[in-house]
Amino acid sequence: MKIIAALDGSQHSSATLNFLLSYHWPAGTWIKLIHVLPCERGLMKYVMHAFGKDNECDTENVSLVLEGIAEELARTLHNVSVSAEVLTGDPVDSILSFADTFHPDLVVTGCRKKTAVDTLLLGSVSQKLLEGMSCPFVIVRGDSARLNPDKGSNILVAVDDSEHSAAAVEWLRWQKWMKHSHVALLSVTEPLHQSAMGGVRAASDHLLTYHAEKMLIESLLDQWGTFLQQGGNAREITRGTVDGTPTETILKGAHNWPANLIVMGAQGRTGIAKIMLGSVSQHISTHADCTVLIVKGMESRHYEFDRTKILDSMVLDDLAAEKPKSGPSGIPTSNWTGSSGHVPPTGLF
Repeated sequence: MKIIAALDGSQHSSATLNFLLSYHWPAGTWIKLIHVLPCERGLMKYVMHAFGKDNECDTENVSLVLEGIAEELARTLHNVSVSAEVLTGDPVDSILSFADTFHPDLVVTGCRKKTAVDTLLLGSVSQKLLEGMSCPFVIVRGDSARLNPDKGSNILVAVDDSEHSAAAVEWLRWQKWMKHSHVALLSVTEPLHQSAMGGVRAASDHLLTYHAEKMLIESLLDQWGTFLQQGGNAREITRGTVDGTPTETILKGAHNWPANLIVMGAQGRTGIAKIMLGSVSQHISTHADCTVLIVKGMESRHYEFDRTKILDSMVLDDLAAEKPKSGPSGIPTSNWTGSSGHVPPTGLF
């Protein structure tokens, strides 16, 4: 596994290092610590001060500091190689260019919590990197503490009926560094609005559509939960569906649980569509209290087949009555919490 961790010498850098120290990375993992020096001399002085070096501002001095951090990190993380590299230029362009040659499996960077106005008008290095990266990307909140790798963490996986959610789940199955964690699959569905029911026929159609969509996502959650369970990369797996607005509900659930990490697939909106409609993944990564991992650059191998199979098995009679669901066959019930229904973890809502 190859990881890029971007550091800028601020509190966000400490949070990024805390994230790296919070998990047992696979043996042979290569972590590359990078820092980008701005071209302007005045800014270089500020950067050196942030790293605790008020002497001459040059690449050599920054490299020494970064190499010291890499050595300390390597002593703590077993069977992991850590190296450092200093780049020069625009932070976003330099990191994206480096990623094109390094080909990372994961990119990690820190970020402070921004308001909607900050993000819209001023932009954010982390958000620009998120847009430009073609691999899974982690945004660590500036005040994120170090977790005990042996105790694991609470990981909220926000999913919907989409190919990018399926791709995120399929990617998660192979992430052995999450092995000790409690993974909760959460889907947020649009509530059944009374205002939409104008007339008996319209109400009936709306109700059938609502229950059909609910049944489909619950079946997908069962399928994805089974898939993750078979990978053995989680201490516990739960799943649940909740009615509400996706961004508000996910943020509220993550805060209440509390989640240490939110994982979700990237919707991939660009240009005008992104400005007008917004992006759930971008909104979550900007406003969440905890670290957010956006799975990008992955394609689902099973989504279309699984979805078609589920739809083929759904009949009209199933929409009229709720049937108790048993845990997926072959899955240990002791590790499949909530097998009698789709109930989010206690405290989520």
